[in-house]
Amino acid sequence: MKRILILLATAFLYTAATFAAADNADSAYNQKRYQDAIKIYEAQAKESGTSSDLFYNLGCAHYKMQEVPKAILYFERALVLDPSNNDARANLQFVREKSKIAENTSGSFFSDLLQASVSKLSSNSWAVISAIAFILLLCAIAAYIFLNSVALRKVGFFGAGILLVIFIATMACAFYQRSVAVNHTDAIVMPQSATLSTAPHAPSEKEVAFKLKGGTKVSIVDSVKTNTKPVEVWYKVESSHNQPAWISNNDIEKI
Repeated sequence: MKRILILLATAFLYTAATFAAADNADSAYNQKRYQDAIKIYEAQAKESGTSSDLFYNLGCAHYKMQEVPKAILYFERALVLDPSNNDARANLQFVREKSKIAENTSGSFFSDLLQASVSKLSSNSWAVISAIAFILLLCAIAAYIFLNSVALRKVGFFGAGILLVIFIATMACAFYQRSVAVNHTDAIVMPQSATLSTAPHAPSEKEVAFKLKGGTKVSIVDSVKTNTKPVEVWYKVESSHNQPAWISNNDIEKI
Protein backbone atom coordinates (compact mmCIF):
# COMPACT_ATOMS: atom_id res chain seq x y z
CA MET A 1 0.00 0.00 0.00
CA LYS A 2 2.83 2.37 0.90
CA ARG A 3 4.53 1.66 -2.43
CA ILE A 4 1.32 2.45 -4.31
CA LEU A 5 0.98 5.76 -2.48
CA ILE A 6 4.58 6.65 -3.34
CA LEU A 7 3.94 5.87 -7.02
CA LEU A 8 0.76 7.95 -7.02
CA ALA A 9 2.54 10.84 -5.33
CA THR A 10 5.39 10.65 -7.86
CA ALA A 11 2.93 10.61 -10.76
CA PHE A 12 1.08 13.58 -9.28
CA LEU A 13 4.27 15.60 -8.82
CA TYR A 14 5.43 14.72 -12.35
CA THR A 15 2.09 15.82 -13.82
CA ALA A 16 2.13 19.02 -11.78
CA ALA A 17 5.68 19.78 -12.96
CA THR A 18 4.64 19.19 -16.58
CA PHE A 19 1.70 21.58 -16.29
CA ALA A 20 3.90 24.13 -14.51
CA ALA A 21 6.46 23.97 -17.32
CA ALA A 22 3.71 24.43 -19.92
CA ASP A 23 2.33 27.41 -18.00
CA ASN A 24 5.81 28.96 -17.78
CA ALA A 25 6.35 28.53 -21.52
CA ASP A 26 2.94 29.96 -22.39
CA SER A 27 3.54 32.85 -19.99
CA ALA A 28 6.91 33.61 -21.61
CA TYR A 29 5.28 33.45 -25.06
CA ASN A 30 2.47 35.82 -24.05
CA GLN A 31 5.07 38.24 -22.66
CA LYS A 32 6.86 38.10 -26.04
CA ARG A 33 9.88 36.38 -24.52
CA TYR A 34 9.93 33.96 -27.42
CA GLN A 35 13.48 32.70 -26.93
CA ASP A 36 12.70 31.79 -23.32
CA ALA A 37 9.50 30.06 -24.44
CA ILE A 38 11.46 28.01 -27.00
CA LYS A 39 13.95 26.87 -24.36
CA ILE A 40 11.15 25.79 -22.01
CA TYR A 41 9.25 23.98 -24.78
CA GLU A 42 12.44 22.15 -25.84
CA ALA A 43 13.20 21.16 -22.25
CA GLN A 44 9.63 19.94 -21.89
CA ALA A 45 10.01 17.82 -25.04
CA LYS A 46 13.15 16.16 -23.61
CA GLU A 47 11.59 15.50 -20.22
CA SER A 48 8.03 14.45 -21.05
CA GLY A 49 8.19 13.63 -24.76
CA THR A 50 6.94 15.35 -27.88
CA SER A 51 3.38 16.04 -28.94
CA SER A 52 1.60 17.74 -31.82
CA ASP A 53 0.62 20.70 -29.61
CA LEU A 54 4.19 21.10 -28.34
CA PHE A 55 5.57 21.16 -31.88
CA TYR A 56 2.83 23.64 -32.82
CA ASN A 57 3.87 25.94 -29.97
CA LEU A 58 7.51 25.72 -31.03
CA GLY A 59 6.52 26.59 -34.59
CA CYS A 60 4.63 29.68 -33.41
CA ALA A 61 7.54 30.81 -31.21
CA HIS A 62 10.10 30.37 -33.99
CA TYR A 63 7.89 32.31 -36.38
CA LYS A 64 7.70 35.17 -33.89
CA MET A 65 11.52 35.07 -33.85
CA GLN A 66 11.37 35.40 -37.67
CA GLU A 67 12.94 31.95 -38.03
CA VAL A 68 10.73 30.81 -40.91
CA PRO A 69 12.46 27.50 -41.78
CA LYS A 70 12.29 26.32 -38.15
CA ALA A 71 8.66 27.43 -37.88
CA ILE A 72 7.77 25.40 -40.98
CA LEU A 73 9.76 22.42 -39.66
CA TYR A 74 7.83 22.31 -36.38
CA PHE A 75 4.43 22.85 -38.01
CA GLU A 76 5.24 19.93 -40.31
CA ARG A 77 6.27 17.80 -37.33
CA ALA A 78 3.04 18.70 -35.56
CA LEU A 79 1.06 17.45 -38.56
CA VAL A 80 3.04 14.19 -38.73
CA LEU A 81 2.00 13.41 -35.15
CA ASP A 82 -1.57 14.65 -35.63
CA PRO A 83 -2.75 15.36 -39.20
CA SER A 84 -6.05 16.68 -37.78
CA ASN A 85 -4.23 19.60 -36.07
CA ASN A 86 -6.00 22.28 -38.10
CA ASP A 87 -4.19 25.14 -36.32
CA ALA A 88 -0.82 23.75 -37.38
CA ARG A 89 -2.07 23.22 -40.95
CA ALA A 90 -3.49 26.77 -41.17
CA ASN A 91 -0.31 28.32 -39.75
CA LEU A 92 1.87 26.26 -42.08
CA GLN A 93 -0.09 27.47 -45.08
CA PHE A 94 -0.01 31.06 -43.81
CA VAL A 95 3.78 31.03 -43.29
CA ARG A 96 4.40 29.48 -46.71
CA GLU A 97 2.18 31.97 -48.49
CA LYS A 98 3.58 35.00 -46.65
CA SER A 99 7.17 33.88 -47.21
CA LYS A 100 6.40 32.88 -50.82
CA ILE A 101 7.66 29.33 -50.34
CA ALA A 102 6.18 26.81 -52.74
CA GLU A 103 4.88 23.57 -51.27
CA ASN A 104 6.56 20.40 -52.50
CA THR A 105 4.03 19.08 -55.02
CA SER A 106 6.22 17.11 -57.39
CA GLY A 107 3.51 14.65 -58.43
CA SER A 108 0.47 14.99 -60.66
CA PHE A 109 -2.65 16.88 -59.62
CA PHE A 110 -4.47 13.66 -58.72
CA SER A 111 -1.55 12.15 -56.77
CA ASP A 112 -1.12 15.39 -54.80
CA LEU A 113 -4.88 15.51 -54.13
CA LEU A 114 -4.83 11.87 -52.98
CA GLN A 115 -1.83 12.47 -50.71
CA ALA A 116 -3.47 15.56 -49.20
CA SER A 117 -6.66 13.58 -48.53
CA VAL A 118 -4.80 10.69 -46.90
CA SER A 119 -2.78 13.11 -44.75
CA LYS A 120 -5.93 14.48 -43.14
CA LEU A 121 -5.94 11.60 -40.63
CA SER A 122 -3.25 9.81 -38.64
CA SER A 123 -2.35 6.14 -39.12
CA ASN A 124 -4.26 5.26 -35.92
CA SER A 125 -7.41 7.00 -37.17
CA TRP A 126 -7.24 5.17 -40.51
CA ALA A 127 -6.71 1.89 -38.62
CA VAL A 128 -9.83 2.52 -36.51
CA ILE A 129 -11.91 3.21 -39.63
CA SER A 130 -10.49 0.05 -41.20
CA ALA A 131 -11.43 -2.01 -38.14
CA ILE A 132 -15.00 -0.65 -38.21
CA ALA A 133 -15.25 -1.43 -41.93
CA PHE A 134 -14.04 -4.99 -41.29
CA ILE A 135 -16.65 -5.56 -38.56
CA LEU A 136 -19.40 -4.25 -40.84
CA LEU A 137 -18.02 -6.45 -43.64
CA LEU A 138 -18.45 -9.52 -41.45
CA CYS A 139 -22.01 -8.44 -40.63
CA ALA A 140 -22.79 -8.00 -44.32
CA ILE A 141 -21.40 -11.47 -45.12
CA ALA A 142 -23.45 -12.96 -42.28
CA ALA A 143 -26.57 -11.23 -43.61
CA TYR A 144 -25.95 -12.69 -47.09
CA ILE A 145 -25.41 -16.21 -45.74
CA PHE A 146 -28.03 -16.51 -43.01
CA LEU A 147 -30.96 -14.22 -43.93
CA ASN A 148 -33.86 -15.61 -45.93
CA SER A 149 -35.04 -12.33 -47.45
CA VAL A 150 -33.77 -11.94 -51.03
CA ALA A 151 -33.68 -8.14 -50.71
CA LEU A 152 -31.62 -8.26 -47.52
CA ARG A 153 -29.27 -10.84 -49.01
CA LYS A 154 -28.68 -8.52 -51.98
CA VAL A 155 -27.94 -5.67 -49.57
CA GLY A 156 -25.53 -7.93 -47.72
CA PHE A 157 -23.82 -9.05 -50.95
CA PHE A 158 -23.30 -5.60 -52.47
CA GLY A 159 -22.62 -4.05 -49.06
CA ALA A 160 -19.87 -6.62 -48.45
CA GLY A 161 -18.26 -5.69 -51.75
CA ILE A 162 -18.28 -1.98 -50.94
CA LEU A 163 -17.04 -2.55 -47.39
CA LEU A 164 -14.23 -4.78 -48.66
CA VAL A 165 -13.01 -1.94 -50.89
CA ILE A 166 -13.25 0.51 -47.97
CA PHE A 167 -11.37 -1.90 -45.70
CA ILE A 168 -8.50 -2.36 -48.17
CA ALA A 169 -8.30 1.37 -48.95
CA THR A 170 -8.27 2.47 -45.32
CA MET A 171 -5.67 -0.16 -44.42
CA ALA A 172 -3.48 1.14 -47.25
CA CYS A 173 -3.92 4.69 -45.92
CA ALA A 174 -2.98 3.54 -42.41
CA PHE A 175 0.21 1.84 -43.63
CA TYR A 176 1.12 4.87 -45.78
CA GLN A 177 0.69 7.32 -42.89
CA ARG A 178 2.68 5.00 -40.63
CA SER A 179 5.54 4.87 -43.13
CA VAL A 180 5.54 8.68 -43.40
CA ALA A 181 5.77 9.03 -39.61
CA VAL A 182 8.52 6.42 -39.23
CA ASN A 183 10.75 6.74 -42.31
CA HIS A 184 11.45 10.50 -42.17
CA THR A 185 11.92 10.83 -45.93
CA ASP A 186 10.87 14.50 -45.98
CA ALA A 187 13.04 17.39 -44.81
CA ILE A 188 13.11 21.18 -44.64
CA VAL A 189 15.87 23.40 -46.05
CA MET A 190 17.21 25.34 -43.06
CA PRO A 191 19.57 28.13 -44.34
CA GLN A 192 18.06 31.22 -45.94
CA SER A 193 19.39 29.90 -49.24
CA ALA A 194 20.96 26.50 -49.96
CA THR A 195 23.00 25.55 -53.02
CA LEU A 196 22.34 22.10 -54.44
CA SER A 197 24.91 20.12 -56.42
CA THR A 198 24.75 17.73 -59.36
CA ALA A 199 27.15 15.44 -57.43
CA PRO A 200 27.34 14.40 -53.76
CA HIS A 201 30.00 16.92 -52.73
CA ALA A 202 30.49 20.67 -52.45
CA PRO A 203 29.80 21.90 -55.97
CA SER A 204 32.22 23.66 -58.25
CA GLU A 205 30.85 26.48 -60.35
CA LYS A 206 29.88 24.01 -63.11
CA GLU A 207 28.27 21.56 -60.68
CA VAL A 208 25.73 23.96 -59.16
CA ALA A 209 22.29 22.52 -59.87
CA PHE A 210 20.08 25.26 -58.41
CA LYS A 211 19.32 27.05 -55.15
CA LEU A 212 16.45 26.51 -52.75
CA LYS A 213 14.94 29.03 -50.37
CA GLY A 214 14.98 28.28 -46.64
CA GLY A 215 11.78 26.57 -45.55
CA THR A 216 11.37 24.59 -48.78
CA LYS A 217 10.20 21.01 -48.27
CA VAL A 218 12.17 18.30 -50.08
CA SER A 219 11.87 14.52 -50.35
CA ILE A 220 14.97 12.40 -49.71
CA VAL A 221 15.51 9.65 -52.31
CA ASP A 222 19.14 8.65 -51.67
CA SER A 223 22.14 9.39 -49.46
CA VAL A 224 25.94 9.16 -49.56
CA LYS A 225 28.48 9.46 -46.74
CA THR A 226 31.82 11.08 -47.60
CA ASN A 227 35.23 9.84 -46.47
CA THR A 228 36.48 13.35 -45.77
CA LYS A 229 37.02 14.87 -42.34
CA PRO A 230 34.71 15.92 -40.92
CA VAL A 231 32.48 13.17 -42.29
CA GLU A 232 29.57 14.64 -44.20
CA VAL A 233 26.37 13.10 -45.51
CA TRP A 234 24.90 14.24 -48.80
CA TYR A 235 21.25 13.62 -49.62
CA LYS A 236 19.74 13.31 -53.05
CA VAL A 237 16.47 15.19 -52.86
CA GLU A 238 13.48 16.05 -54.99
CA SER A 239 11.57 19.32 -54.86
CA SER A 240 8.84 21.03 -56.84
CA HIS A 241 9.62 21.67 -60.51
CA ASN A 242 13.30 20.68 -60.10
CA GLN A 243 15.36 17.66 -61.09
CA PRO A 244 16.81 15.56 -58.23
CA ALA A 245 19.99 17.10 -56.84
CA TRP A 246 22.35 16.71 -53.88
CA ILE A 247 22.32 18.75 -50.68
CA SER A 248 24.50 18.60 -47.56
CA ASN A 249 23.04 17.21 -44.34
CA ASN A 250 24.06 20.52 -42.74
CA ASP A 251 21.53 22.34 -44.90
CA ILE A 252 18.42 20.30 -44.12
CA GLU A 253 16.63 18.90 -41.10
CA LYS A 254 14.39 15.85 -41.33
CA ILE A 255 10.74 16.25 -40.40
